[in-house]
Amino acid sequence: MKWSRKTSNGIAYHYSVNASDSVNEKSTPIVFIHGVGLRAESWYQQLSVFTKHYHCYAIDMPGHGESDLLSNPVLTLEDFSDVLTTFINNVVGQPAIIVGHSLGAMMALQTAVSSPKVVLGIAALNAIYNRPDEAAQNVQARAESLINDLNQNVTEQPIARWFDGNPKYRSEAELCQKWLDNGSRLGYARAYQMFAHLRGIAEADLRPITVPALFLTGELDVNSKPEMSLAMANILPNADAVIVPEARHMTQMTHSNTVNAALAKFFTQCNSHNMTLA
Repeated sequence: MKWSRKTSNGIAYHYSVNASDSVNEKSTPIVFIHGVGLRAESWYQQLSVFTKHYHCYAIDMPGHGESDLLSNPVLTLEDFSDVLTTFINNVVGQPAIIVGHSLGAMMALQTAVSSPKVVLGIAALNAIYNRPDEAAQNVQARAESLINDLNQNVTEQPIARWFDGNPKYRSEAELCQKWLDNGSRLGYARAYQMFAHLRGIAEADLRPITVPALFLTGELDVNSKPEMSLAMANILPNADAVIVPEARHMTQMTHSNTVNAALAKFFTQCNSHNMTLA
């Protein structure tokens, strides 16, 4: 991955941009956004495939990887989507397809709501919608604990939830543990606190999104449940849902072949849709 750094509004963000030599300069750009506690490298199994056909950007979210913290101690989803909009305008330089995972998926959706002109399509992996009270309370309690004790173990619970101790995914679990352990604890805690208080994006805000959308999640994801993706796909006028069998939260890492096949089909749909509009 070729890394670059860009400063905007006093905040430096870290990103990669890659494309093979055969990719046309006019090809559709794709921006990949990771989830809480992770970093741009979590898309390595997608970037290795799609850089052969597209200009692919992967950004460290604020307070993650090598990107700066945002200055606000209490963050909103709009704060994150503003960073993404600025990134697309200032670095990508043209509207893009956004692929987001978990909080990154929510950033993608919020960007389509707040700044629709920069979005050509949205692939929302393991997103949430209408999070139930009990689930929200559990996540919020965890978020409060993280803010109050930045030195605590931040890996045990998410790794157990994401991989369920399956030895088949040991290398993926070890990578995620490394990213969680070595990342900014404050950046992680603030982002998690914001994410914990999200119930999802309201139906009234989702409905005007007319660009192609893909909602993908794992069959066994305990927080980003299949019914959430199915519900959002039913709201948007140009959306599909894919439920990956036996997958949990880290679908793009544990079930990359299935995810990549769904993304490849989706990118083709986006290109066809945008050619029709042109």
